[in-house]
Amino acid sequence: MRIIIVGCGRLGSMLANSLWLDRHDIAVIDQDPEAFTRLAATFTGERIVGHAMDEQTLETAKVKEADAFVALTGDDNLNIISARIAREVYFVPRVVTRIYDPIRASIYERLGVSTVSTTTWAVSKIEDLLFHRALDVQLSFGNGEVELIRVAIPAGLFGKTVGDITINGELEVVVITKRGRSFIPTLGTTFEEGDIARMVVSRGAMSRLEDFISAVA
Repeated sequence: MRIIIVGCGRLGSMLANSLWLDRHDIAVIDQDPEAFTRLAATFTGERIVGHAMDEQTLETAKVKEADAFVALTGDDNLNIISARIAREVYFVPRVVTRIYDPIRASIYERLGVSTVSTTTWAVSKIEDLLFHRALDVQLSFGNGEVELIRVAIPAGLFGKTVGDITINGELEVVVITKRGRSFIPTLGTTFEEGDIARMVVSRGAMSRLEDFISAVA
């Protein structure tokens, strides 16, 4: 994929380095040439000094050929405007922007700009560490509204089925690892000793899941 990243701070440089290792075609835009020192020594993608709202800068980054555009500067306004330019002027198929203000993030999400609110995400992760330490949170979706949880099936669930613990819209078992092999279960799949389940859980159901797992352990 051809991916343009705006902002070569800690997050932008880490993303650029990671995507470059995955063999994507990367262009990084930043107004400060010193920012590019954060890129790995082996990074050979494009380093473009310029402003992300400047037409010439975007043309230099080959925005018309881009498959994705990611705005990760420390300025919400710059991220929002450059993301909308990429989406609405150049019709880049995938556009993601970081927005610190969670209220503005939700507004622009509704306008079709995929947003990551680092403030909301951080609050969500802190709450997990404070209140859900018994659950192994492996991945968060959105800003933590839904999370992927790894659970070693407790003895109280041996012989029970996936359907017994499924709550529509709140909790679903998506993968079971049984004797070293993983598969997507059906509602009739039976839990056995040694099973590891991965569940997608809504934030509102996290406490109830933790209480339930503790009760049947």
